[in-house]
Amino acid sequence: MKLRAIQLGRCLLVMGALGFALLVTGCNTPEPDNMSSRPWNSPKGWEGGVPGMLYDRR
Repeated sequence: MKLRAIQLGRCLLVMGALGFALLVTGCNTPEPDNMSSRPWNSPKGWEGGVPGMLYDRR
């Protein structure tokens, strides 16, 4: 009975260590080659403004 408890404790320890390792390592990697001069969610030149009115296009 005591041997089974020790095996269960070791199994839980290994599972906890693996879970912690997965949380710490993460998936995000910075890619400097993928940097854009303009953010992806900035408004485009044709978005916004009132049709027929003059507005500053940049």
